[in-house]
Amino acid sequence: MTPQEKIAFADDFLTLYLSMGLGSLPKREIDLFVFHALIQSAEHRGKSNYELANTFGIPESRIKSLKLNAALRHQDINPRAILARVVERLIGSQQFAELSDGKIDISLEDPLERRELENFLKSRGHHAEYTLNREVLRISAARLLELIMEHAERAGSEFDEIIRSQIKDQAVSARILAGAPSLKQKLDRLRAENLNLATLKSLIAKAFTLF
Repeated sequence: MTPQEKIAFADDFLTLYLSMGLGSLPKREIDLFVFHALIQSAEHRGKSNYELANTFGIPESRIKSLKLNAALRHQDINPRAILARVVERLIGSQQFAELSDGKIDISLEDPLERRELENFLKSRGHHAEYTLNREVLRISAARLLELIMEHAERAGSEFDEIIRSQIKDQAVSARILAGAPSLKQKLDRLRAENLNLATLKSLIAKAFTLF
């Protein structure tokens, strides 16, 4: 921790420790608070679960549990911001690969990201599908786009512009939009086009700005 972080930690810790009366704060609450402060510090921020496990001398499974519980206890959860972080990583990273069945793999090492994306899918009638590695969620890129667009605030008025701006082949965009069908029909037409992953990524990124 930096000197400033240590000062802030000491103040916050004393406030928490005395909130229930001297010596009454459970050890679990102390552990969660200390862990949360450490992983938010400049020294440990951004480290992988593997690196944190090595640093603190505990299993990675314990790191994941502490991360989630510490966030729920000491962090204001902003589902949209968390999902935006996942989408940004999806768009800009090379770790996401196109699969033969048109699906993509999303790495979710952060248990809070996994929780929020699972809830996003579940609340829209679509359950998470995992590979053998439970940190990697698999989903159709076209389906993810549909889930975002179906619940975006301005989907109806903005979808046509998204299609025109992100799909360079005018013949393809014309087939999707011809006759001004409903949003569901447009999404069905888009699915039938078998677009490449790069185009689907750009559509997802643009659509998420409406969510």
